[in-house]
Amino acid sequence: MSADTTVRPHPAPAPWAITPGAQVLPAWPLLAWLYGFPLYWVTGFSIVVPIVFGSLMAAFLVLRGGLRATPGVLVWGAFLGWVLVCAVSLTGVMQAIGFFQRTIDLFAVGIAFLYYVNARERVNVDRILGGFAVIWFTVIVLGTLATIFPDVRIATPLAQVLPGSLMNNELVRELVYPRLAEVQQPWGVEEPFVRPAAPFPYTNSWGMAYALLTPVMALVWSRLRSRWARVGLGAAMLASLYPAAQTSNRGMFIALGVFVVFMCFRFFAGGMIRAGLLTLGALVAGVAALAGLGVFAAIAGRQEYSDTTTGRSTIYQATIEKVLESPLVGWATPAMDTSIGISLGTQGYAWTLMFCYGFVGLVLFLLFLVRIITVSWRLRGGAMFVMQGLVVTVGVTIWFYGLAVTQCLILLLAAAILSRASADKEEVFVRE
Repeated sequence: MSADTTVRPHPAPAPWAITPGAQVLPAWPLLAWLYGFPLYWVTGFSIVVPIVFGSLMAAFLVLRGGLRATPGVLVWGAFLGWVLVCAVSLTGVMQAIGFFQRTIDLFAVGIAFLYYVNARERVNVDRILGGFAVIWFTVIVLGTLATIFPDVRIATPLAQVLPGSLMNNELVRELVYPRLAEVQQPWGVEEPFVRPAAPFPYTNSWGMAYALLTPVMALVWSRLRSRWARVGLGAAMLASLYPAAQTSNRGMFIALGVFVVFMCFRFFAGGMIRAGLLTLGALVAGVAALAGLGVFAAIAGRQEYSDTTTGRSTIYQATIEKVLESPLVGWATPAMDTSIGISLGTQGYAWTLMFCYGFVGLVLFLLFLVRIITVSWRLRGGAMFVMQGLVVTVGVTIWFYGLAVTQCLILLLAAAILSRASADKEEVFVRE
């Protein structure tokens, strides 16, 4: 990947710029959400972090006033509005708890988007990339530990004070008594599959975070000035291949492939031939390394004992049939299908959107992704291309991968970077 860019604002202010004398928004509520990620995981407070920092940022935005609405804000707002409409499908208290937890998360990441757009004086691309790096290192360190101590669970402080009614919820229990790995032993397999999961409840969430953030780390590497920092980060990226390989996760490698192919296309189409060749070379080297580590053989071996492809097709068919019964507002939350033993609306975020919020909710979410890509398409430079690649990768992978709140936050902040850069006509200069 080529040397990255320095983003500088265009001399002419945007028509919706902050009025003179307006209070400057502090950076800490948004940055604390990102940089405190490992602390929230180990204490169990990750479950309340979105509402805490979402509320703080919302309060600062309201007190400051003069909000800006850059491209994508209105579409996301329409999506959130439709999510609230879908509450009409709620039928019980426990269902309502799950619905409002997901709704709070969606509002919180939307507020993070709006906060970045409005906190132009204090929050820049480098600060967001630093937060992404903290999350990535947490994922890699815990993923590596998971391969060594796969049966370990951590009793977090929050687990000691939560009421028993909440502890009956499987997701809450997984968040406050987090395990390091998913250990799976299908019938007939001699050795169990040890698949890193922490700092998330499930391996697929680990894979999604790795797929989104590892290319971003290549961008961070290109921005580092210290030779030793570059060597250290390069070594960490190589070491990350080990826990990634242990996941034997097809979707993660597909997502990485989509990201890299998109980057090659953007570099070559933009005339950045050297960067395109380097990225293409990284793709070839990565495939060779994964083959050498036996990743593809491991994936094939796991498929012999656990045919998730056939299982997913059955779930998707059942999901569509159920959604057709309530195509506009969906069913508010995923629901167990006793005939197949799986909750419908859980096998990919697109299916979650479709099942919970109907076809309207799915379309609005996809429109948000399309809006961000189209409005930022003329932006140039490594930073902008990587953020676009992240958004495109999400658009492809949500058909078979879920998005937890952390992955949604990464997506919305990447979108915010693109939205603000395009709205402010920020110019990009390559730093050789």
